[in-house]
Amino acid sequence: MNLKGPNSGIRWKDYQITTPTFHLSSIEKPDFSPFLIHMTGRNQLLNILRGENALEDVEVAENNGFLKSSIPSFNGNEGHYNSGVVCFTESPLFSLDFFRYRSYSRWQADQQFGIGFSKTDLVNHRNVRPVIYLETETNTEVLNLCNQILNDNLTVSDNNGVIKDLKPLMEKIKPLLFPLLQEKPSQGFMWEREWRCPSEVGMVFPLGAIKVICCPNNEKEEITELLADYVDNIQIVESWREYDDVTSFLKRRKSQVQYDTTDKIQQVSSVSALCELKQQNDQTLHTLSAYYGVFKETVNQLEGKSIADTLKDLENTSKIISDRMKKVEAEIKAKEEQAKMKK
Repeated sequence: MNLKGPNSGIRWKDYQITTPTFHLSSIEKPDFSPFLIHMTGRNQLLNILRGENALEDVEVAENNGFLKSSIPSFNGNEGHYNSGVVCFTESPLFSLDFFRYRSYSRWQADQQFGIGFSKTDLVNHRNVRPVIYLETETNTEVLNLCNQILNDNLTVSDNNGVIKDLKPLMEKIKPLLFPLLQEKPSQGFMWEREWRCPSEVGMVFPLGAIKVICCPNNEKEEITELLADYVDNIQIVESWREYDDVTSFLKRRKSQVQYDTTDKIQQVSSVSALCELKQQNDQTLHTLSAYYGVFKETVNQLEGKSIADTLKDLENTSKIISDRMKKVEAEIKAKEEQAKMKK
């Protein structure tokens, strides 16, 4: 679909995307997901699903799980932020393994595992909200304001001298605050695209609310047995493998941009350079073919038509390179024969 503009004769209404925001997927918008995922390790995931990680005074009924809250930490916090929350990410499924490559603590915890819920369900029924990312200095000021009001060190009154009770508002805002940390070498954690459930204890949830489980293929059996009757309505994905496949594909495509046209391939006169180029192209083709053939049935995070078209382009490029190699080899052979005749 190539929309040229309002004067193209194409009606915008005919192509309008009307999907509600919380349901937008990576098909409509590649950087969006309709799920919120809590990343964790293998044993932790099993404990979550069984509700075995709950505190003693928290009752977890049968067929329910439990996500334990924690206090987010970062250098410079110095105890000013002390709100317990359960953390989620709205990152698309195929990009989740970036977390392990970005964070050494997540790598150590082997966070190839995750549990995901409908964004709509968590917003409407479990008080989950997106994090408020503020410039570090501004975040500190707002956090100090929240703490002063919550600790009764500051009161606010209207023009008539009536004191306003702002504690409920501060209790809502404070758990969602997080600094950009723009002055740090790593520039903070905005890449997490974090959402939070404010709670000093944690979040109880019915197993029927689970929409996604992320895990390696060899870990599926125990998890599916534990989920029993609910597993048919749950999407089980290998997010780590999707990440590797997609990023490898993109990296190889990036390295090939200079050779993407027939004209430029025809300018290459080195057989070894052509062999290397064809090997890179074939690797890209095989990787993407594997992704398209397997993962489209489980996640379908990328638009199928665009992948199919790219596969055709890659196949055609391999043929063009092969034809060019034959021509270069024939030219080299002809030059060698001419040189022999002159002798």
